[in-house]
Amino acid sequence: MALDLNLDAAKGIFFTEARQLLSEVETYVLQLERDPTESEALNAAFRAAHTIKGSAGVFGFAAVTHFVHDLETVLDRVRNGELGFDERMSTLVLACRDHISTLIDLLDSGHEDGNLQPDVRAVQDDLTRQLKSYLHSEHSHDESAEGTKAHAQTAADSVAQASATAPAGSGHWHISVRLGKTVLSDGFDPRPIFGFLKTFGTIHRMIPVLDALPKFSDADPEQCHLGFEIHFETEQPEKEIHEAFEFISNLSTVRVIAHTCSPEAYDAFCAAAPEGVERASELMQDCGFHRPNPPVIAAAATDTASTPAAADKAASQAANQVIKQAATAAKSDKPAGKSAKSSSQSSAFIRVPADKLDTLINLVGELVIANASTVEQAKRMNDSGMLESTSAVASLIEEIRDGALGLRMVQIGETFHRFHRVVRDLAMNLGKQITLDISGEETELDKSVVEKIGDPLMHLVRNAIDHGLETTEGRIAAGKNEVGRIGLHAYHDSGHIVIEVSDDGRGLNRERIFQKAVEKGLVPPDTQLTDQEICQLIFLPGFSTADKVTDISGRGVGMDVVRKNIEALRGTVQVRSTPGKGSVFEIRLPLTLAIIDGFLIGVGEAHYVIPLGYVRECLELSSGAIPEDRVDLHYDLRGEYLPCIRLRNIFGVNKHKPRRENIIVVSFGDTRAGLIADNLLGESQTVIKPLGSLFEANHAISGATILGSGEVALIIDVPKLVGEVSRRSIASTETAR
Repeated sequence: MALDLNLDAAKGIFFTEARQLLSEVETYVLQLERDPTESEALNAAFRAAHTIKGSAGVFGFAAVTHFVHDLETVLDRVRNGELGFDERMSTLVLACRDHISTLIDLLDSGHEDGNLQPDVRAVQDDLTRQLKSYLHSEHSHDESAEGTKAHAQTAADSVAQASATAPAGSGHWHISVRLGKTVLSDGFDPRPIFGFLKTFGTIHRMIPVLDALPKFSDADPEQCHLGFEIHFETEQPEKEIHEAFEFISNLSTVRVIAHTCSPEAYDAFCAAAPEGVERASELMQDCGFHRPNPPVIAAAATDTASTPAAADKAASQAANQVIKQAATAAKSDKPAGKSAKSSSQSSAFIRVPADKLDTLINLVGELVIANASTVEQAKRMNDSGMLESTSAVASLIEEIRDGALGLRMVQIGETFHRFHRVVRDLAMNLGKQITLDISGEETELDKSVVEKIGDPLMHLVRNAIDHGLETTEGRIAAGKNEVGRIGLHAYHDSGHIVIEVSDDGRGLNRERIFQKAVEKGLVPPDTQLTDQEICQLIFLPGFSTADKVTDISGRGVGMDVVRKNIEALRGTVQVRSTPGKGSVFEIRLPLTLAIIDGFLIGVGEAHYVIPLGYVRECLELSSGAIPEDRVDLHYDLRGEYLPCIRLRNIFGVNKHKPRRENIIVVSFGDTRAGLIADNLLGESQTVIKPLGSLFEANHAISGATILGSGEVALIIDVPKLVGEVSRRSIASTETAR
């Protein structure tokens, strides 16, 4: 059972890494499409495909292995200059990448490798046919090139080749495998590796080596003592054989030697075996690999080279070269698939399951609440020593909190770069020329936020391409560059992350938006709206200005989903648009959804928390400075008009009115407002707890937290509160008119 669990964990790592490699392949292919001479991107794409093939072979995923092999072969021919990389090939490689992703998803969901669904099989067969068309079209060219190359070889090259390779043993290798003691307990099953070898060669003979087995009384059932000697035939180079064993643990040893080696290399290979020279030679002979005879030197073309002395000299040089290479490989005893450099360097990263991080964050949150209770008790006891101790503990907890939250912070660049493919495909579909500009990809935010922001960004980018950007002819007629631009930008601002989706297209047509909203009955025809409010109409359910429904837009559901998803993350979305110049959609999100710094205030007998990122300053408000009966509350803040909201009125508090009130100046984006509260209680670490359905209709509250006293304090959603009060104020003003 433990072995099955470890194997499942290993497969989980494979699926995770495969998806990451596929994402890299997409990025590299798009780079190649822009610049086909980018050799490093081509090599990186090839390496990623090769790694996926090798890893899939280890786990016996034949469907992935065989398909990726054809893709890898095509990419290898591009690397060798035998094929060119154009838009047609780019489209094919990207389609292959998508199909591999489909196969990975099917395998991850428990689908059997050898039983593909008919539609998936049809796609794979079609893509394989297209890949092989590249290979077959270049076949005659390859034969001609090889023939020319062979004809151009010099006599000296022929001598060296003949001394190193014997025709009878061409492509035959001997593989000596000694599995590490912890291979099986670590969850690695070696059987798929041998199955993978069969995908590019033939195993003529394989015998087990049981010399390392301990006595039954001394045996540990969790340890492995197996070894194998294998006679393997393939036309692939030795490196390919080593890479088949790449996922065996570092304690395993894999050695490979060609049947065409010299007698000295054979002896060195046997000497390096843990069983000793005689036993190693016996095992190799059982596999059909006998000690080779001294190499026979082919006659050279010149009279000088045909003399015995010259032949002996050429043979000696060739043999010494082979001996040096084989002996070095045999004595090194390095683990398969691991270079000395990589094995000596410690990894800078470790993989941690996301649920473990979530558990850690939850425990840190409970620790914050428990410490707040301890501080509260120390204050009641008026114990100075206890207060000092709790203060030191609170400081450490704050550092732990920041460190734990930092573990979940990831860069948004990976999410941004996925849109290169989206922009490319949609541009081709619509016949537009578009480039994607990205900035701020190193900006970090909580992993849970990154995972949930992808769909809203997808809707905004697709809408910008379909509705925002003009056609090539339209841009030329408007005096613009024929290539449209989509922008994805991210930056931090006052404890929040701001993501902007921009375009340089036609901008929003406010008159048409308002007309469509009236036609659909979303707003009364006599409603007076500001430009910003008209722009916000596009987020209403069922709203669309498209004349016809397409695969991209027109059903009036996308933008509504955008706002709902962003508000579910306690964020806001605003629109800035200039006719003829383009639009900017600004998404403002909290950095984390778990623990925040808050500012605690009192309103009546209740306590509320304002996220500290919104707070700019606090002022004491003298009695009567802002009359109670005024509908339009405002305060003269150093000559600046500051709209205000009296929280007592919002939350329906009529008793325990203080003589003096306080204004908390808050801001988000370009909006500033004042929140009038009864008491200011200072900063507080706030662990956000979700609210039940009872508060779903309350737009002013985004969550709750537990104070040290055990009391529940509600968290004020500043953007929603200010927006809701602003709408009510406008509505009441119109009613009074």
